[in-house]
Amino acid sequence: MRALEDLKNQVRSQTSRRYVEEAVAAYNAGAYRAALISTWIAVAADIISKTRLMAEQGGIARQLSDELDQAISTENRRDLQEFERNLIVQAHKGLELIGSREAEELHRLYQDRHLCAHPAFVSDGDDLFSPSPELVRAHLTTAVDALLAQPAITGRRALERFGRELGSDSFPEDDARLNDHLRASYMDHGTKALKENLVKVVCKETLKPEVPLRQRWRCARTARELRKIAPGLFDEQLRVVLDRVQNHLDDAGLMALVSGLCYVPGTWDALHDGTRARVDELLRKAKPQDLMETHVLFYGPLPPAPVGKMLLDRLEDITSPNAVRGYTGPLANYFGENPDPQLVPKLTDLAAQATSYEGGAAILQVLNGVAHAMTDQQMAALLEVCMSNGQICGSVLGSRQIDRMRWHGPQGELSEAAWAKWDAPRNPERAEGLAG
Repeated sequence: MRALEDLKNQVRSQTSRRYVEEAVAAYNAGAYRAALISTWIAVAADIISKTRLMAEQGGIARQLSDELDQAISTENRRDLQEFERNLIVQAHKGLELIGSREAEELHRLYQDRHLCAHPAFVSDGDDLFSPSPELVRAHLTTAVDALLAQPAITGRRALERFGRELGSDSFPEDDARLNDHLRASYMDHGTKALKENLVKVVCKETLKPEVPLRQRWRCARTARELRKIAPGLFDEQLRVVLDRVQNHLDDAGLMALVSGLCYVPGTWDALHDGTRARVDELLRKAKPQDLMETHVLFYGPLPPAPVGKMLLDRLEDITSPNAVRGYTGPLANYFGENPDPQLVPKLTDLAAQATSYEGGAAILQVLNGVAHAMTDQQMAALLEVCMSNGQICGSVLGSRQIDRMRWHGPQGELSEAAWAKWDAPRNPERAEGLAG
């Protein structure tokens, strides 16, 4: 249980904090009715203060502020009472300062405040409502967490701002910086409703095939960082989104799921068995060129299991001669600066199994696309495999691909020794020089 002093220090507005101090003082004196009434006053004053602050931006806040000023100037008590009655509804649905759960909890505070402030509400013969200390603390905690500790940021405006950031050049390309930005701009001080809606918007955006891949991938990265920041909240809202849409996804939507949310841990667990089966079938049948070029599924780290395993299983098709001839750009572009570490061992195994000159050369051509990320030990192991497979060491095509790899791969001692062994039967003088 948090100390009342800690709760008071979390209140952002100095004005609202004074009312909370009154509530705390009444609580400590055992005046629980007064404490509960002061808590409601703090809530009402905070909503009104934030409404006036947001009125500078126009919209519903300006309208509410004008209505309040009109009622005050004309001393229209009926309108003022009506305004107070609707404060929670407006904070929830109009201003989007609080979510539905927070609205329900604050509405209970409002009702209990009535029982404390209006003896006429008590039935004949009943004692006046006497709130327990636990109830007062619960109301005070709710008021602080749901409203008083939150900034005057509407969910809609914050989400609109995030939408603009997605398409801007200033959007962080580094995951650590993106995490910092999300915390500072949305998650550390945003309302629970804003956090939930941000997760929903980001997840939904990744599932739209018509959205450019670059923007969808930014959303997928955002989703991944949001899960690191608030895993429980993220998983809950992810399931809300997927439960509504996954049974209606066509093949393009499923591929958007694979190339987006499937890179976020926990997504596979949120899928229905039927959706999982469809994803598995789709990845088995997708054209290699679509996997590599259209959806760029091998760029950087692969998705978590089991989707990553499904993609690794397609490497045999991706490295077939027919597939390699169809790629339109340098293969290194499809793997990125930091290819998944699982690729090299799998590709090395395929090279060991090559049964034709052309097939071996195609596998090595793909390996050239990840040679910049190979370790010294991996290069030595690959050359050992190539020397043991006559479809590679006896092939002009294979040797040409290996020679290209010499300058793109690691240059450590193990690699140097392996290259010397590779060169020995082909160029004795060069091999002797390398060995020396």
